[in-house]
Amino acid sequence: MQGPSHIRTNITAVACAAVSIALFSMIPAYGKTCTPKDAEKADEMVDQMNSWAKVYDAYAKYGHCDDGEIAEGNSEAVARLLVDHWKTLPQLGTLIQRHAQLKDFVLRHVDATLDTRDLDRIKTLSTSSCPAGLDSLCQDLSMAATKSAAQ
Repeated sequence: MQGPSHIRTNITAVACAAVSIALFSMIPAYGKTCTPKDAEKADEMVDQMNSWAKVYDAYAKYGHCDDGEIAEGNSEAVARLLVDHWKTLPQLGTLIQRHAQLKDFVLRHVDATLDTRDLDRIKTLSTSSCPAGLDSLCQDLSMAATKSAAQ
C-alpha cells in the first residue's frame, strides 16, 4: 500500500504536466516578437493594404505586430475595403477558405476605433447586400460592427 507521499507526488506530477501543456499551447500565439524593423515594415504595409490579398500578406508577414498604431491602421484599411470596396468581399471569402485565420483578423479589426458611420455602413452592407455564399461572413461582420458601435 502506498502512503500520502505517493498521492502528493502524483498530484504534483499532474499539476506540472497541466502547467507545461498550458504554457506550450501559448507559444504559437506569443512566439514571435515584433522587432522595431518588423514594426516599421508593418507600418509601411498598412498604406498598401488596398486589396484583400494585401491584407492577407500583411497579416501573414506582420500579424505579430498587430498592436497600437499598427492595429489602428489595419482596422482603417479593413474598414476602407469593406465600406468603399464591398464588391470585393468574394475575394475575401476565397482567401478565408484557404486561410481561415484571416477571418478572425478581419473581424478583430471591425472595432471601436472605426468611425461610427463606417461601422453603420458595414452593418448595413452585411445585412442587405451580402454576396451569395458568404452569409456566415456577413453575419459575423454585422455582429462585429454592432458590438463595436455599442462600445
